[in-house]
Amino acid sequence: MTKYNDEELRMINQLLLAIFLVGDFAYFLFLNNAVFPWFALAGASVGLAIIVLCWTGTKYLLFNISLVLATVVFSLAFNWGAIF
Repeated sequence: MTKYNDEELRMINQLLLAIFLVGDFAYFLFLNNAVFPWFALAGASVGLAIIVLCWTGTKYLLFNISLVLATVVFSLAFNWGAIF
């Protein structure tokens, strides 16, 4: 496998890991609470992004960005009925 292919696979894995982490945690919060706690989801994902950023620098920046963006998307998705 070439270096380019290896980098592409790493980027895809970072993106998918962030989406699945936030998606599973959001679904867990949705099932266990009467009102969706969007603040808990946002706090957990932003906190994890800050920890990863402090430990690794910009090496996993795609993971951090996709983690925060997935949090926004899943917060909107699970609060859609309360917003509109």
